[in-house]
Amino acid sequence: MPARPSYKKAIQYLYSLEKYGIRLGLKRIKTFLKSLGNPQDRLNLIHVAGTNGKGSTCALIESVLIRAGYKVGLYTSPHLVRFNERIRINGREITDKKVAELVERIKYRSQKSEVRSKQNSKLSSPTFFEFTTAMAFLYFAEEKVDIAVIEVGLGGRLDATNVGSPIVSIITNIEKDHEAILGSRMTDIAFEKAGIIKGDGILISAEAKSATLKVLASECRRKRAAFYRLNRDFFIDDSEKAEVRGRKIGGITFSFKGRRRVFKDLKTNLLGKHQLQNAACALAALEVLEEDGYDITESAVRKGLKNIFWPGRLEIVSKRPLIVLDCAHNPAGAAVLRDALLDLRITNYELRMKNSNRKSKIVNHKLYKRLFLILGIMADKDIKGIISTLAPIADTVILTRPKTERAASLEMLYKEIMDLRVMNYELRMKDSNRKSKILNRKLKIMLIEDVQEACRTAISMSKAGDMVCITGSIFTVGEARETLRQMQIANCKGQNVKLKKGKR
Repeated sequence: MPARPSYKKAIQYLYSLEKYGIRLGLKRIKTFLKSLGNPQDRLNLIHVAGTNGKGSTCALIESVLIRAGYKVGLYTSPHLVRFNERIRINGREITDKKVAELVERIKYRSQKSEVRSKQNSKLSSPTFFEFTTAMAFLYFAEEKVDIAVIEVGLGGRLDATNVGSPIVSIITNIEKDHEAILGSRMTDIAFEKAGIIKGDGILISAEAKSATLKVLASECRRKRAAFYRLNRDFFIDDSEKAEVRGRKIGGITFSFKGRRRVFKDLKTNLLGKHQLQNAACALAALEVLEEDGYDITESAVRKGLKNIFWPGRLEIVSKRPLIVLDCAHNPAGAAVLRDALLDLRITNYELRMKNSNRKSKIVNHKLYKRLFLILGIMADKDIKGIISTLAPIADTVILTRPKTERAASLEMLYKEIMDLRVMNYELRMKDSNRKSKILNRKLKIMLIEDVQEACRTAISMSKAGDMVCITGSIFTVGEARETLRQMQIANCKGQNVKLKKGKR
């Protein structure tokens, strides 16, 4: 009797594929999937790309569809702590047993398929991401999910996920990231992301820059695809009322007007006003699904948005001490995090000044006084851009290095922070009230290589009313999240949603 496949050995094999690095292109993955019977062709797909926010958008869609009674597969990358986080059905991560089984089966098929060419076996072997993408497609097909929400890994046009025929494609936004691979010009990056647009398909986007919008619109015309844009075809309420209420530490309240439906006073527990755009894209995509025959009630929408759980994205894992995790890994993401942290710092003051009656309702959390910022960034990222965005609002910056070869050394990080002369850096803001609160403060810099030690140090230094924010990379956040779980001071257990019977 053959030995039962081992999860540990399966994970070791998967990570052994990292030696092939990132190799964009669809030839290998198509050949690979063909050997598995093209499972992607048996799936109803939603395909989501974008520089930032694509994971949150995927999670929002998943959460609503689960409440609508559907069996929903979700494939995202990378993971925070465990590999299994990447592949889940109705909020339940794939089991260790299933991972081991799928790796064994797919590994055998890959070795027998055309992927292993005799001429160049190294170049023809599947990469880590190609293999895991194939795992997700096969798992979802065999489990007969009603719909699979698939997050692009990198770019779009040549990404391994770009092999199916989705009901709807989403490009959340376009910013600079992965420039060595996607190009340094915004139009080049837009072209790569526009590669997920399918002939006669549907694209939804919250992108607003004219140059990149032209690229998306041009590709849609060329492929005869419908193009639905935020602030033209669907809208979110950006009134002062929504803005002020959106500053509550518990989440965001907003309204949505789409092509088919209008929702007033929607609530989501995701933090940050940037999540309004992600929610708008998700709701616009759900309208497309309704047109395709899916039954999505208003109750499902409201419950799905309100109960979404997406760790590591402006996630408050502890209130005493106040600890926030965020996976910002590029300047655009850092700017979003900065604005959200400023909102949390200023809320008490602004709302007290505007309306004393609101104080008892809204100012009911200890918003922070001092900010301890733990930063661990990958060497191939825009370190200068991230540091120059976040360091000025901090009181103490602790530079650290997660356990991955890609991580920037402490020397690299320290050089950047000193070159920028952020010790007395003045953050220029349009809002003079904010400016008076954050300028002209000396910045303390600490170097602690171990992420676990960095977390313990920041927490021990913080006092009541202070905040510890851990950011710079998903790897940094992942290690920190596990550390906090072990310290038993934070709610880092995650959340599963009970499986529901599918409708289709």
